[in-house]
Amino acid sequence: MIVNQQNTEYFSMFEKSMSSYPLTPPSSLEDSPQSVLLVASPNSNTFEYETYEHSPMQIPHTFAVQPNIMIDPNSLIKTETRPSLRFIEQPTDRFRFRYKSEMAGTHGSLTGINSDKSRKPTYPTVELKNFSGRVIVRCSIYQSNADGKDFLPHAHRLIMKKGKEEHDDPHDIIIGPEDGYRAVFQGMGIIHTAKKNIVSELTRKKLQLRREFVARKEGELRELSTKEQVEIKGLAESESKSINLNIVCLRFDAFIKDNGILYPICDPIYSHGINNLKSALTGDLKIVRLDHVVSPAKGKKEVFILVERVTKKNIKIRFYELDDEDRVVWQDWGQFNDLDVHHQYAIVFKTPKYRDENITSPVRVFVELFRPSDGARSEPRDFRYIPNKPIFKAGQKRPRYDYGSSSYSSSNPGSEELPVPIDNLQLEQSPIFSEMSPLSVPSGLSEEIKRAMNNINSDEFRRIFDAHMDEYVSVCETTDAPKVAENMQLITRRKTEALLAQAEKSEGIKMEVTDQERRMAIKVVEELRSFYRTTHTPQLAIRILNHYFLEDKRTNALHIAICQRDNQSALLLLKIMVTYRQFELIKKSNNEQQTPLHLAVLCFNGPMVNSLLMCRARISALDSDLNTPLHLAINSNAPIEILEMLLIKRECENVKDFIDLENEQGNTALLLAIEKKKLAAIKLLCKEGADINKIHPKNGFVPLRFAIEKQHTDIVKFLLTLNSIDATIKDFQNVSPWAAAFSKDANEEITKAVQKFMADNSIPFEVKEEPEDDSEDEMEIDEEFEVKKELPHLTPDELETMYKKVDTLTPQCLDEVSDILDKSENWKCLAELLEIEHLIDSEIIKSDISMSKAVLTYSIETNRDSIWMIRNFLENLDEFKAVEIMDRMVQELQKC
Repeated sequence: MIVNQQNTEYFSMFEKSMSSYPLTPPSSLEDSPQSVLLVASPNSNTFEYETYEHSPMQIPHTFAVQPNIMIDPNSLIKTETRPSLRFIEQPTDRFRFRYKSEMAGTHGSLTGINSDKSRKPTYPTVELKNFSGRVIVRCSIYQSNADGKDFLPHAHRLIMKKGKEEHDDPHDIIIGPEDGYRAVFQGMGIIHTAKKNIVSELTRKKLQLRREFVARKEGELRELSTKEQVEIKGLAESESKSINLNIVCLRFDAFIKDNGILYPICDPIYSHGINNLKSALTGDLKIVRLDHVVSPAKGKKEVFILVERVTKKNIKIRFYELDDEDRVVWQDWGQFNDLDVHHQYAIVFKTPKYRDENITSPVRVFVELFRPSDGARSEPRDFRYIPNKPIFKAGQKRPRYDYGSSSYSSSNPGSEELPVPIDNLQLEQSPIFSEMSPLSVPSGLSEEIKRAMNNINSDEFRRIFDAHMDEYVSVCETTDAPKVAENMQLITRRKTEALLAQAEKSEGIKMEVTDQERRMAIKVVEELRSFYRTTHTPQLAIRILNHYFLEDKRTNALHIAICQRDNQSALLLLKIMVTYRQFELIKKSNNEQQTPLHLAVLCFNGPMVNSLLMCRARISALDSDLNTPLHLAINSNAPIEILEMLLIKRECENVKDFIDLENEQGNTALLLAIEKKKLAAIKLLCKEGADINKIHPKNGFVPLRFAIEKQHTDIVKFLLTLNSIDATIKDFQNVSPWAAAFSKDANEEITKAVQKFMADNSIPFEVKEEPEDDSEDEMEIDEEFEVKKELPHLTPDELETMYKKVDTLTPQCLDEVSDILDKSENWKCLAELLEIEHLIDSEIIKSDISMSKAVLTYSIETNRDSIWMIRNFLENLDEFKAVEIMDRMVQELQKC
C-alpha cells in the first residue's frame, strides 16, 4: 500500500490531535484495550476516540488502497459506511485446552460453533464490511469478560499449524475482494500455559503490543526502553493474579500496512467465551461444601461433601496432584458406594492414601467430582495431605526418656574426649547478632563458655541474659541434683508469680508436665552445667547438644522449661545452642509437634517469645493440627503484645510466609481473629498484609462473609474501609458477601454499611424484598383433615419440581417438624449436614425454646438452603414423619 505523499504535511498538522486506539493483540494474553468509537472533530479532518487506553497513537489520514482511489477518514464517521468486522461463524464454546506435553501427534483444531462431525467442519470466520482493497485480519487470544468491557490478552497460547510447523498468535490473514472479504481461521489450537509461565507469557505479548503501538505513534519501528519493559513486566505480574485459566475468547482486528507499520481501520470484535472442555467450569457438577479439607497421608479419612445434584451410579471423586508444569503427577479416587450417595446432594467417602505415606510436611492436592459418562468435572477444590499422626493404644505408656548414654561423662573431666582448651572461638556473623559488644560474664563459668559468650554480638540477647544472670549462675554453680531441682522450682515459682502479677486476667494455657519429664529436664540441665565447667571442644559441645535435642517430635528439656515457665533454664539452653550456632535445635518439636515457640505463645510468655524469635525460631512451623504460633496466639487470646512480636519483620523469615497459612480446619489467623471478635488483632494482621480476600477451602467464604455471618458490625465496617476488599467474591454456592448481608435477618447497621460501600464503589446490586404474607392463617392445614388424607404417590422428579416452587415452611409445618426434631435431638445431625454446627458452638444460633426451629429458620432464611435439600437430609436421618409433613405441605401449597 502506498501512502499519498502530498498529504504528508497535512497529516503532521494534526499529529498531536490524534487520540488513542486499542492496542493490537500480539498473542493470546492480557491487556486488551476497550473497544472505541470513532468521532470526528468539529470543523476538521481529524478524528478522535471516546476512550483513552494506554498512550495515543496516529493513523494516517489519507491512504491509497487502489491507484487513484483515496479514502478520507471523514467517510468513516457514519456508522453505516465506516469499515467494520462481523462474525460469520463464532468459534465453538467448548474446546479442550492442551498442555505443551500433549502436542505430539495430531489433535483436533478449534472449529466453529455450528460445526458437525456428520458434515464438513466449519471454522471461526469474520467478514470485513465497507472497505475496498486488501487488508490484514488478525486473530489473537484474549480473556473473556461477562460484562463485555476491558478485554485483556490471555496467557494461553493460540497456535496454528502450517504444514509441520506450529506458529504462535497473533495470526494474520490477508484478504481482499477475491475472498469476499472473509477470513477463515483454520487449524488453530489452544495451549494451556502453566502457572509459573503466566507472567513471562503475558510480558511477551504486552511487549509486542507496545512495540506496535509505539510504531504507530512515532511512525517508525524501534525497540522499547528498559524503563518501558520494566513497567510492562510489572503490569503483567499484577494482572496474572486474577486471570481465569479456564475460559478465553478470540479477538479479531483489521489493519492496513504502511512502511512495515500496522494501522487499524475499525474497532476490534470479540467472540463469546470458549470454555476449557477439560475444566470444571464447563460442566454442571459442583462441590458446595466439605466438612474436612485435610487427610493423613495413609488416607481413610471420612469426609462429608455436599454437591449439586448427581447420579449415584455416574459419579466419582478424584484426587490429583500437579507439578510446576501443571502436569498430573498423581491421582486416585475417593472410596464410597451407592449407599453413600445421599439423595443426590451429599456423599460420604473416604480419602485414598497419598502416593508417599511418609511425608514430613503438608502436600497440596486437588479434589473434584468426575462424571464417567461424559468426562465432565467439577471445579477443583484445594485439599491437603499431612503426615500421619502417631497412634497410641489405650493403656499404652508414653515413650520413656533415655538421656543417660551421652558420650560425655561429668565424672571424667580428664577423658581423652576433652582436648586442650580453645583460645579463640570464631563465630560467623548472623543477622540477629549485629552491632557486637562483648557480654559481661561472671566468674562462676568455665573459661571456654566465657570466651564463646563473648563472641555473641547481640545487644538484645545481652539484655535478656544480663537481666537473669544471677539466677543463671546459681543454676550453673550448683553441684548436686537436689539443689538443681530446688533452684529450678524456685525459678519457676518466681517467673510464675511475675507472670500472674503482669496478667491476672489471662494466665495462658496450663501445660501439663509429668514427673518423668521434670526429672529428665533437671538431669539435662545438670549434665550441661557440669559439662561446661570442663575443658571441651566445640565439636564435642555440638555432639552433646545433638544428643539431648536433635531428635524431632520428642519432648526435650527446652520444651519442659518453657511449659514450666522456667525462663532462666530455658535461656541457659538457648544461650548454649546459640553459642555453638545450633539454631535448628531451637526449632525441634515435642511429641505433639509443638515447637518451643508454640509453647511460649500458649503460656503467654512474652519474654520467652521474644528470645526465641531472636534465636531464629520459625513462626511458620506447624503443630499436629497445622496451627502456627500465630494461630495459637489468636485462638488462645494471647496478649496483643505477643501478636505484635510475631509480626515483626525479620531477615530470617518473611511475614508473607506464614500470615495466610491455613490450619487443619482451613482457617487463617485472620479468620480466627474474626471468629474471636478481636478487632485489634484484625487491624494488625491486615496492616501486615493478611489476605482479606482469601477463600475458605470448605465453603468458599471470604473474611468479609465470615464477619457478616457472625454479625460483627465493627469488623464488617473496618473491612469495608480497606482498599483491596472485594465484596463481590462468591462462595461455592454463588452467594457474595453483599448478597448475604441483605438477607432477612441481617443486622440493619451491617446492611446499611454494605449498601453504602456498593454505592460508593459503583458496584451494581439489587435488593429483592419479598412482600409479607398477611394471610398465614389461610395457609394452615386442618390437622384432623390431614390425618385422614393420604398423599398421592409421586416420583422423585415430580416431588423435586414441586419443592422448587417453595422457598419457606409454613408456620404449622415448621412447628411440627421442629417438635419432632426436638424430641429425637436429630437437629444436631441436621446442623452438621447443613455445615452450621460451628454457629451453634459459637452461639450464633441459639434458642431457649426450640433449637430445631432455630436451626431450620437460620438454614432457610439466612443460609438460604433449599427446602428440597433439607427434606432429603431429614429422610437420610430416618425422620420419615417430618418428611411426610413437609411433602404434605408442599402438595397443599400447589393447590392454592
